[in-house]
Amino acid sequence: MRSADFISSMLSANENETFAFAITADGRVLGSIGVFRQGNIHRQTVELGYYIEEGYWGKGLMTEAVKQVCEYVFMKSDIIRIYAEPFAYNTASCRVLEKSGFQYEGTLRNNAVNRCYHTMEKMADGKE
Repeated sequence: MRSADFISSMLSANENETFAFAITADGRVLGSIGVFRQGNIHRQTVELGYYIEEGYWGKGLMTEAVKQVCEYVFMKSDIIRIYAEPFAYNTASCRVLEKSGFQYEGTLRNNAVNRCYHTMEKMADGKE
């Protein structure tokens, strides 16, 4: 998908189904982060996805973005569970999730590509 098509789809997405944000620093857009509501009995669950330019890896920007987006989604919606499935070999992405408060639940080994499964749940008091 071309960048322009992706941006257009995010801007036109249903705000109750998709929460999408740009990641910015130094006056530039460096990446994106979003959560996408699941269907049917999983309506209160969202999948988290993110990307940032390689030149900004390891600077803590993604960890901060993940924390902010999760807090926002829990406060502004009925979502109670956020999950992410980074590639198992992408240890930096797995670490971002762990530093952001996600729990490692396991590795999906019989998937098309091995993925680590991480979750964060909203507590009864409304906090993660």
